Amino acid sequence: MLYKSISGYCDISVFRVIPAAIALLITVGACFGTVEFPAGKTAYIVANPKSPLEKRTVDQLSVYLTGVLHTETTVVASLQSVPVSAPAIILLTGEKNPLGTSAPLESPEGFSLVTGKIAQRDVVVAVGNSDRGLKRAVQRLVIRSQQAEKRLEIPDLKLAEKPWIPQREWALCPWVPWNVRGTYVNPYADQRVNVYKFTDSQQARYVQMFDSFGFSGAQLIEGSNSWSYFGSVEAYQEQVKRLARFARDNGQQVTFWVWAAQFNHYGWADLDLVYTPSAGHTAFSDPAVRKGFEKYYDYYAEMAPYVDRLISHFYDPGELSDRQDVFNYMRLLESKFKAKNPQIKMSIDLWGTDPGYFNELVKNGFKDYLLLENSIADYVPVHPDGAETLRVGSDSLLHPDQRSKIHEAAKRLNLAIGMWGWYDTEYETDQQASMYVNAQLFKSLVQQIKNGAGKIHPMEYWSEMDAGHLNNLCSMYVAGQLLWNPDRDPDELVSEFAEGIWGPRNGPKVLQALRLVQDVRTGPTWDTYWWTMSGYRRGTANPAEDLRRAESALAELKSLKTDTSFVPKFPLPVSPDTLIELMLPHLQQIRAFAEFRIELDQIKTAWKNGTSKEEISQRLAKAWKPIPEYNTWVGVFGQTERRMQEIQLRRFAKEVGVKLVEPTWLRSEDAGRLLEKIQNVQREQRGEVDFKVSDLNEFMWTNEKLNNRFQKLVADGWVAKVGEDTYRLVNWSEYGQ
Repeated sequence: MLYKSISGYCDISVFRVIPAAIALLITVGACFGTVEFPAGKTAYIVANPKSPLEKRTVDQLSVYLTGVLHTETTVVASLQSVPVSAPAIILLTGEKNPLGTSAPLESPEGFSLVTGKIAQRDVVVAVGNSDRGLKRAVQRLVIRSQQAEKRLEIPDLKLAEKPWIPQREWALCPWVPWNVRGTYVNPYADQRVNVYKFTDSQQARYVQMFDSFGFSGAQLIEGSNSWSYFGSVEAYQEQVKRLARFARDNGQQVTFWVWAAQFNHYGWADLDLVYTPSAGHTAFSDPAVRKGFEKYYDYYAEMAPYVDRLISHFYDPGELSDRQDVFNYMRLLESKFKAKNPQIKMSIDLWGTDPGYFNELVKNGFKDYLLLENSIADYVPVHPDGAETLRVGSDSLLHPDQRSKIHEAAKRLNLAIGMWGWYDTEYETDQQASMYVNAQLFKSLVQQIKNGAGKIHPMEYWSEMDAGHLNNLCSMYVAGQLLWNPDRDPDELVSEFAEGIWGPRNGPKVLQALRLVQDVRTGPTWDTYWWTMSGYRRGTANPAEDLRRAESALAELKSLKTDTSFVPKFPLPVSPDTLIELMLPHLQQIRAFAEFRIELDQIKTAWKNGTSKEEISQRLAKAWKPIPEYNTWVGVFGQTERRMQEIQLRRFAKEVGVKLVEPTWLRSEDAGRLLEKIQNVQREQRGEVDFKVSDLNEFMWTNEKLNNRFQKLVADGWVAKVGEDTYRLVNWSEYGQ
């Protein structure tokens, strides 16, 4: 039987049992059409929230509806309380969907979301397997909603979903924009991207935002670099505890990741620490070594009541060379956490480990630890049974066959496995900090695993690095959505992200900028994105087109007027306007690099046409206008386009045999950063530190450039030669202890 309503043609089912929250047992239909909520008229939510998370979810939906419709939303316990002429949103937990589409039962986050008609009313019914599933249903409802003129439209929906990866976490990489890996300070970096300077309400919305992106948990990270920024362990941990509370309030699990074998690095100086055991002792049995581990493990354990999982990271950085010492200290760390939180789950990331590690974990009784693999081949064992060491190129993406062997071994040994994602969504900000859009790249990674190793032994956990924070939201949104559903279109997700923040009027303008960033800074593959790969690039093959697109994007965003009628679909810690302001300098850098490439191509053509070396040298010097850093976050490798600009200039000058004259101020800036590096090394040691020039190259400079910058420090009187090839700060005592 069919009848027509304002929502379209509907199939009618009669005398169906409807959950008590709905109350009316008249007619139930699955409608194929749009449910409309008129502006200025009360929107109704039918719900009986019981848990704090359910109440929170109802409140969040109410706020969204009120913002869009410009009138208060009413929450009622029964559909009987809703006027017959009014549409309603029905929220249920742990019940069957009265419109017939059931949530997948295997996951507590499973939900169904269906539009239809009940008791002659147009309704949207969201059913979650748990309060977490209901939250997911409401988030999807908001994303799929369309803010039309004078109304909110919910399109025809018939969804039944569960996540591909059961536990999905955003990992808050703890670098800060002004302190570049404890090496030097950049006083011009924009502090608006510094999460630790957010107000409480901003931090709460930041956590909630990632939940709305699709992540089920937060991974909070602690290391000695963080203590150096805040001046004490306690001060930093107050920040971490606050973020953990916000995550738990939002129904997210919390993981804590610690440097388990290195406690004085990147600016934190504890000169009493000892790592090398005395004769006759292991690092675990030596009292002096043990004292330092006990001290910092007690600090770490202060976080135990706030978290659900602990990841111990013993490598990179790490000071333990003996595997048995690692295992003993793993047990010590575990015991301290379980003393304060008996329910804590344990994990170990495999960064920097060698083959044979899986078997050794099992032999030493660590079968209950979740193993977290990496996407980077250099750091993941190919043959966990110990057959051979993996070295494929340099920092290459792990080959599917190699990853499959890892999963086969984990399955054979009955070890749970997950992914500790690092570099998949962007570069870590201590190295090549920049704005990236890695949607296509991330899609290729999840598809590789879904269709390969994931079929052998499925992953139960996946975290992705949030390093650039507000600069990296698009990549993180795509990652959160693809970890939920790996088959979604990455380009569609980028568009969904832009529209979800800036609306249908301004979203397309932002979208063209996001697509430009993806094309020129990431490209479609790991080979175009990763800095050691042969295909690594900045810019496409057509610099003129890059320039045109950059100028167009800049013009659009600089003239963009906020659409005050649009309500963002995600909780944001800052305004959409602020996100635009943070994006602009990156587009300016892209534009400047495209202009440089065009000029360099013209110089190359002039060389081919017989222009003299003297004139080529002059033209290269004129072309070397270093790409501005502006107020962007930069790592020790430097601003990415500026770095590539210098590489291309030096390469061409060497190729044709001409002198390359560099800007004087650039040499001074580099030398100043190198000096800060030396001073910070001295701060972490007692007594004078003697060093070789080769010890200093944290910046990935050529040896020629490193020596050039160092010789300026010698000439300026900052360092002096004290041996055949060793040097020392002249005023070392000002930094030493």
